Amino acid sequence: MTEMNHKVLIITGGSIDEAFLKNCEENNKYTEIIAVDHGLMAADRLNLPLNHIVGDFDSVSEYILQKYKDSIVPIKTFPMEKDKTDTQIAIEMALSHKAASIHLIGATGSRLDHTLANLHLLLLPLEKQVPACILDTNNKIYLKRESFTLQRKKQHGTYVSFLPFHSDVYGLTLEGFKYPLDRIHLAAGESLCISNEIIEEEAIVSFTKGILAVFETKD
Repeated sequence: MTEMNHKVLIITGGSIDEAFLKNCEENNKYTEIIAVDHGLMAADRLNLPLNHIVGDFDSVSEYILQKYKDSIVPIKTFPMEKDKTDTQIAIEMALSHKAASIHLIGATGSRLDHTLANLHLLLLPLEKQVPACILDTNNKIYLKRESFTLQRKKQHGTYVSFLPFHSDVYGLTLEGFKYPLDRIHLAAGESLCISNEIIEEEAIVSFTKGILAVFETKD
C-alpha cells in the first residue's frame, strides 16, 4: 500500500541544474526529500528541506557532511564498496516509506553507466505500481507497462520518443501523434519511435505486451 499523497523527491549525484531543481521543489508538493551523496551539495546550496540523507559520501565535502551530522536530518552512511548504488538505496528507501510517486533529479549526466543504471532502477517502482520518473532540464524519462495518454499542454518539451525496454513491445499504436502507428511490433535495436510529436490535445499510446521506455524531451 502507498500513501495517496506521499510524493518523494530524490536528489542524486549526477548533473543538476539548480534553477530547475528549485523550480521542481517549489511547484511540486513533495512530502519527502532524500539527498543522495553528491546531491546533498546542491540541496544544501538551495537550502531545501531534507528528510533523509543517504550515501557513501565520497563526493561530499567534510564541512557539508558535518553540518548535517550536527542537524536533526537522519543520515545513513554506506561503504563505498557495495553491491548497490546510492541511488538504488534511496529508491528502496522511498518505496519502504510507501511513496505514491517518485521524482529523481541528478540521475543523468556524464557517467552514462550511471544514467543507464538509473533508467533500469525505474523497474523497482514499476514493479510496485508506483509512478516514477527521471527529470532534468531537457528530459522526462519513465517506464510504462500498460496503455496511457499524454496531454500536449503538460508534456516536458517538444518531442516524445519510445524504446522497448529489455524486451520487444507488441501491438504498439500511437494516436494523436505526427507519426501515428497501428499495432506494430517494436523490436529492440530499432530507432523507429525516436522524435515523435504530439499534434492533438491528447495523444494515446497503447500496446499489448512489453515495457515501454518513454522520453519526453526538448532541445
